[in-house]
Amino acid sequence: MSGQGRAVIGPFRRASGGRAAERLLLLLAWLIVAALALFVFFAGLLAPYDPIILNIGQRLHPPALDHLFGTDEGGRDIFSRVVYGTRYSLGVSVAIVFAAAVFGVAYGAISGMASRRVDDVMMRTVDLFFGFPALVLAMAVAAAIGRGLDSVALSLAVIWWPGYARLVRGEVLRLRERPHVEAARALGVSSLTLLRRHIIPFVLQEVNVRVTTDIGYALVAVTALSFLGLGAESPTPEWGLLIRDSRPYFGSAWWYLVFPGIMIMLTATAFSIIGDDLAGRRRRSGAP
Repeated sequence: MSGQGRAVIGPFRRASGGRAAERLLLLLAWLIVAALALFVFFAGLLAPYDPIILNIGQRLHPPALDHLFGTDEGGRDIFSRVVYGTRYSLGVSVAIVFAAAVFGVAYGAISGMASRRVDDVMMRTVDLFFGFPALVLAMAVAAAIGRGLDSVALSLAVIWWPGYARLVRGEVLRLRERPHVEAARALGVSSLTLLRRHIIPFVLQEVNVRVTTDIGYALVAVTALSFLGLGAESPTPEWGLLIRDSRPYFGSAWWYLVFPGIMIMLTATAFSIIGDDLAGRRRRSGAP
Protein backbone atom coordinates (compact mmCIF):
# COMPACT_ATOMS: atom_id res chain seq x y z
CA MET A 1 0.00 0.00 0.00
CA SER A 2 1.26 3.45 -0.87
CA GLY A 3 2.14 6.03 1.74
CA GLN A 4 -0.84 8.09 0.61
CA GLY A 5 -3.20 5.14 1.13
CA ARG A 6 -1.83 4.50 4.63
CA ALA A 7 -2.26 8.19 5.42
CA VAL A 8 -5.94 7.96 4.45
CA ILE A 9 -6.74 4.64 6.12
CA GLY A 10 -4.70 5.19 9.30
CA PRO A 11 -7.07 7.71 10.93
CA PHE A 12 -10.05 5.49 10.15
CA ARG A 13 -8.36 2.55 11.84
CA ARG A 14 -7.56 4.65 14.88
CA ALA A 15 -11.12 5.95 15.00
CA SER A 16 -12.47 2.42 14.69
CA GLY A 17 -10.17 1.22 17.44
CA GLY A 18 -11.24 4.13 19.63
CA ARG A 19 -14.91 3.34 19.12
CA ALA A 20 -14.26 -0.34 19.92
CA ALA A 21 -12.52 0.66 23.15
CA GLU A 22 -15.42 2.95 24.06
CA ARG A 23 -17.93 0.16 23.41
CA LEU A 24 -15.88 -2.23 25.54
CA LEU A 25 -15.72 0.27 28.40
CA LEU A 26 -19.45 0.87 28.15
CA LEU A 27 -20.13 -2.87 28.22
CA LEU A 28 -17.92 -3.27 31.29
CA ALA A 29 -19.72 -0.36 32.96
CA TRP A 30 -23.12 -1.94 32.35
CA LEU A 31 -21.82 -5.29 33.64
CA ILE A 32 -20.64 -3.59 36.83
CA VAL A 33 -24.02 -1.91 37.29
CA ALA A 34 -25.79 -5.23 36.67
CA ALA A 35 -23.59 -6.91 39.29
CA LEU A 36 -24.37 -4.11 41.75
CA ALA A 37 -28.09 -4.58 41.13
CA LEU A 38 -27.70 -8.27 41.93
CA PHE A 39 -25.86 -7.38 45.13
CA VAL A 40 -28.69 -5.04 46.16
CA PHE A 41 -31.58 -7.41 45.48
CA PHE A 42 -29.98 -10.82 46.09
CA ALA A 43 -27.36 -10.14 48.76
CA GLY A 44 -28.64 -13.01 50.89
CA LEU A 45 -28.06 -15.47 48.04
CA LEU A 46 -24.71 -14.09 46.84
CA ALA A 47 -22.97 -13.43 50.15
CA PRO A 48 -21.50 -16.65 51.59
CA TYR A 49 -21.44 -15.42 55.20
CA ASP A 50 -23.44 -13.26 57.56
CA PRO A 51 -22.00 -9.71 57.41
CA ILE A 52 -22.58 -8.98 61.11
CA ILE A 53 -21.82 -12.13 63.14
CA LEU A 54 -18.31 -12.19 64.60
CA ASN A 55 -15.88 -15.08 64.09
CA ILE A 56 -12.76 -14.17 66.04
CA GLY A 57 -11.05 -17.42 65.04
CA GLN A 58 -10.89 -16.13 61.45
CA ARG A 59 -9.60 -12.69 62.40
CA LEU A 60 -7.70 -10.80 59.66
CA HIS A 61 -7.24 -13.77 57.35
CA PRO A 62 -5.88 -12.83 53.91
CA PRO A 63 -7.90 -13.46 50.72
CA ALA A 64 -8.42 -17.15 50.00
CA LEU A 65 -10.97 -19.42 48.34
CA ASP A 66 -13.16 -19.51 51.46
CA HIS A 67 -12.83 -15.73 51.99
CA LEU A 68 -12.35 -14.04 48.60
CA PHE A 69 -11.69 -10.59 50.04
CA GLY A 70 -10.22 -11.79 53.34
CA THR A 71 -11.68 -11.08 56.78
CA ASP A 72 -11.76 -8.07 59.11
CA GLU A 73 -10.73 -7.61 62.74
CA GLY A 74 -13.86 -9.43 63.86
CA GLY A 75 -13.38 -12.38 61.53
CA ARG A 76 -16.25 -11.28 59.30
CA ASP A 77 -16.03 -12.03 55.59
CA ILE A 78 -15.22 -8.78 53.77
CA PHE A 79 -16.74 -9.97 50.49
CA SER A 80 -20.05 -10.59 52.27
CA ARG A 81 -19.86 -7.19 53.94
CA VAL A 82 -19.12 -5.51 50.60
CA VAL A 83 -22.08 -7.28 48.98
CA TYR A 84 -24.48 -6.27 51.75
CA GLY A 85 -22.90 -2.83 51.90
CA THR A 86 -24.08 -2.15 48.35
CA ARG A 87 -27.58 -1.72 49.75
CA TYR A 88 -26.38 1.02 52.06
CA SER A 89 -23.77 2.89 50.00
CA LEU A 90 -25.36 2.66 46.57
CA GLY A 91 -28.95 2.59 47.84
CA VAL A 92 -28.51 5.82 49.80
CA SER A 93 -26.70 7.43 46.86
CA VAL A 94 -29.54 6.63 44.45
CA ALA A 95 -32.12 7.91 46.95
CA ILE A 96 -30.19 11.18 47.39
CA VAL A 97 -29.93 11.85 43.67
CA PHE A 98 -33.55 11.00 42.89
CA ALA A 99 -34.88 13.08 45.78
CA ALA A 100 -32.70 16.02 44.74
CA ALA A 101 -33.73 15.61 41.10
CA VAL A 102 -37.46 15.52 41.85
CA PHE A 103 -37.35 18.64 44.02
CA GLY A 104 -34.86 20.42 41.77
CA VAL A 105 -36.87 19.74 38.61
CA ALA A 106 -40.06 21.06 40.19
CA TYR A 107 -38.31 24.12 41.63
CA GLY A 108 -36.44 24.93 38.41
CA ALA A 109 -39.53 24.45 36.24
CA ILE A 110 -41.59 26.81 38.40
CA SER A 111 -38.79 29.37 38.38
CA GLY A 112 -38.40 29.17 34.62
CA MET A 113 -42.10 29.72 33.98
CA ALA A 114 -42.62 32.39 36.65
CA SER A 115 -42.45 36.14 36.27
CA ARG A 116 -39.06 37.83 36.27
CA ARG A 117 -39.42 39.03 39.87
CA VAL A 118 -40.38 35.61 41.21
CA ASP A 119 -37.65 33.99 39.13
CA ASP A 120 -35.05 36.36 40.58
CA VAL A 121 -36.09 35.59 44.16
CA MET A 122 -36.09 31.84 43.57
CA MET A 123 -32.69 31.83 41.86
CA ARG A 124 -31.11 34.03 44.53
CA THR A 125 -32.16 31.31 46.99
CA VAL A 126 -30.36 28.77 44.82
CA ASP A 127 -27.29 31.02 44.73
CA LEU A 128 -27.17 30.98 48.54
CA PHE A 129 -26.57 27.23 48.46
CA PHE A 130 -23.83 27.62 45.87
CA GLY A 131 -22.17 30.21 48.08
CA PHE A 132 -20.99 27.54 50.53
CA PRO A 133 -18.50 24.73 49.83
CA ALA A 134 -20.73 21.71 49.16
CA LEU A 135 -18.97 19.15 51.36
CA VAL A 136 -18.56 21.61 54.22
CA LEU A 137 -22.27 22.46 54.11
CA ALA A 138 -23.18 18.75 54.01
CA MET A 139 -20.92 18.07 57.00
CA ALA A 140 -22.51 20.95 58.93
CA VAL A 141 -26.04 19.72 58.22
CA ALA A 142 -25.16 16.12 59.04
CA ALA A 143 -23.45 17.12 62.28
CA ALA A 144 -26.45 19.24 63.28
CA ILE A 145 -28.93 16.43 62.63
CA GLY A 146 -26.86 13.67 64.18
CA ARG A 147 -24.80 10.72 63.02
CA GLY A 148 -26.40 8.15 60.71
CA LEU A 149 -27.13 7.35 57.09
CA ASP A 150 -30.46 9.18 57.31
CA SER A 151 -28.74 12.43 58.23
CA VAL A 152 -26.15 11.87 55.50
CA ALA A 153 -28.91 11.34 52.93
CA LEU A 154 -30.76 14.48 54.02
CA SER A 155 -27.64 16.64 54.16
CA LEU A 156 -26.48 15.60 50.70
CA ALA A 157 -29.94 16.00 49.19
CA VAL A 158 -29.97 19.55 50.59
CA ILE A 159 -26.78 20.45 48.72
CA TRP A 160 -27.62 18.47 45.57
CA TRP A 161 -31.01 19.87 44.51
CA PRO A 162 -29.81 23.40 43.58
CA GLY A 163 -27.79 21.97 40.69
CA TYR A 164 -30.90 20.42 39.20
CA ALA A 165 -32.91 23.57 39.81
CA ARG A 166 -30.40 25.70 37.91
CA LEU A 167 -30.13 23.15 35.08
CA VAL A 168 -33.90 22.82 34.65
CA ARG A 169 -34.55 26.54 34.93
CA GLY A 170 -32.08 27.18 32.12
CA GLU A 171 -33.64 24.48 29.95
CA VAL A 172 -37.15 25.81 30.58
CA LEU A 173 -36.11 29.34 29.64
CA ARG A 174 -34.62 28.00 26.43
CA LEU A 175 -37.49 25.68 25.50
CA ARG A 176 -40.28 28.16 26.29
CA GLU A 177 -39.15 30.17 23.27
CA ARG A 178 -39.29 27.20 20.90
CA PRO A 179 -41.88 27.39 18.07
CA HIS A 180 -43.98 24.46 19.29
CA VAL A 181 -44.27 26.04 22.76
CA GLU A 182 -45.10 29.44 21.33
CA ALA A 183 -47.76 27.86 19.14
CA ALA A 184 -49.32 26.06 22.10
CA ARG A 185 -49.29 29.27 24.14
CA ALA A 186 -50.99 31.13 21.29
CA LEU A 187 -53.76 28.53 21.35
CA GLY A 188 -54.43 29.34 25.00
CA VAL A 189 -52.72 26.32 26.58
CA SER A 190 -52.13 26.90 30.30
CA SER A 191 -48.63 27.18 31.76
CA LEU A 192 -49.06 23.92 33.67
CA THR A 193 -50.01 22.06 30.51
CA LEU A 194 -47.14 23.68 28.63
CA LEU A 195 -44.75 22.39 31.23
CA ARG A 196 -46.25 18.92 31.41
CA ARG A 197 -46.63 18.25 27.69
CA HIS A 198 -44.24 20.48 25.79
CA ILE A 199 -41.29 21.30 28.08
CA ILE A 200 -40.71 18.75 30.86
CA PRO A 201 -40.41 15.74 28.48
CA PHE A 202 -37.44 17.44 26.79
CA VAL A 203 -35.96 18.64 30.07
CA LEU A 204 -36.02 15.12 31.49
CA GLN A 205 -33.69 13.93 28.75
CA GLU A 206 -31.00 16.25 30.09
CA VAL A 207 -31.87 15.41 33.69
CA ASN A 208 -31.49 11.68 33.03
CA VAL A 209 -27.90 12.25 31.94
CA ARG A 210 -27.17 14.31 35.04
CA VAL A 211 -28.79 11.76 37.36
CA THR A 212 -26.73 8.88 35.99
CA THR A 213 -23.46 10.73 36.46
CA ASP A 214 -24.44 12.13 39.86
CA ILE A 215 -25.06 8.69 41.35
CA GLY A 216 -21.32 8.05 41.21
CA TYR A 217 -20.53 11.44 42.75
CA ALA A 218 -23.13 10.91 45.47
CA LEU A 219 -21.60 7.52 46.28
CA VAL A 220 -18.21 9.14 46.83
CA ALA A 221 -19.82 11.78 49.05
CA VAL A 222 -21.77 9.22 51.11
CA THR A 223 -18.72 7.06 51.71
CA ALA A 224 -16.62 10.15 52.50
CA LEU A 225 -19.03 11.30 55.20
CA SER A 226 -19.13 7.79 56.66
CA PHE A 227 -15.33 7.74 56.63
CA LEU A 228 -15.34 11.03 58.54
CA GLY A 229 -17.61 9.51 61.18
CA LEU A 230 -20.86 11.25 60.22
CA GLY A 231 -22.55 8.34 58.43
CA ALA A 232 -23.15 4.69 59.16
CA GLU A 233 -22.30 3.24 62.55
CA SER A 234 -20.57 -0.07 63.21
CA PRO A 235 -21.30 -2.90 62.52
CA THR A 236 -23.23 -1.63 59.46
CA PRO A 237 -21.37 -2.95 56.38
CA GLU A 238 -21.24 0.41 54.60
CA TRP A 239 -18.27 0.87 52.25
CA GLY A 240 -17.03 4.16 53.71
CA LEU A 241 -17.26 2.77 57.24
CA LEU A 242 -15.32 -0.32 56.16
CA ILE A 243 -12.48 1.91 54.99
CA ARG A 244 -12.63 3.92 58.22
CA ASP A 245 -12.45 0.74 60.34
CA SER A 246 -9.57 -0.63 58.25
CA ARG A 247 -7.13 2.20 58.99
CA PRO A 248 -5.42 0.63 62.03
CA TYR A 249 -4.80 -2.59 60.09
CA PHE A 250 -3.57 -1.30 56.73
CA GLY A 251 0.03 -2.33 57.40
CA SER A 252 -0.89 -5.90 58.29
CA ALA A 253 -4.19 -6.44 56.42
CA TRP A 254 -4.06 -4.50 53.15
CA TRP A 255 -7.14 -6.26 51.76
CA TYR A 256 -9.37 -4.71 54.41
CA LEU A 257 -8.90 -1.25 52.87
CA VAL A 258 -8.25 -2.15 49.24
CA PHE A 259 -11.37 -4.12 48.29
CA PRO A 260 -13.98 -1.65 49.59
CA GLY A 261 -11.96 1.13 47.94
CA ILE A 262 -11.95 -0.74 44.63
CA MET A 263 -15.72 -1.15 44.83
CA ILE A 264 -16.19 2.60 45.33
CA MET A 265 -13.87 3.38 42.42
CA LEU A 266 -15.47 0.86 40.03
CA THR A 267 -19.00 1.96 40.89
CA ALA A 268 -18.32 5.68 40.48
CA THR A 269 -16.43 5.06 37.23
CA ALA A 270 -19.18 2.84 35.81
CA PHE A 271 -21.90 5.43 36.36
CA SER A 272 -19.65 8.16 34.96
CA ILE A 273 -19.02 6.15 31.76
CA ILE A 274 -22.73 5.44 31.30
CA GLY A 275 -23.57 9.10 31.92
CA ASP A 276 -21.01 10.21 29.34
CA ASP A 277 -22.47 7.75 26.82
CA LEU A 278 -25.99 9.07 27.41
CA ALA A 279 -24.74 12.64 26.97
CA GLY A 280 -23.02 11.68 23.71
CA ARG A 281 -26.15 9.99 22.39
CA ARG A 282 -28.18 13.08 23.25
CA ARG A 283 -25.77 15.34 21.39
CA ARG A 284 -25.74 13.08 18.34
CA SER A 285 -29.53 12.88 18.29
CA GLY A 286 -29.75 16.66 17.95
CA ALA A 287 -32.30 16.85 20.76
CA PRO A 288 -33.84 20.32 21.24
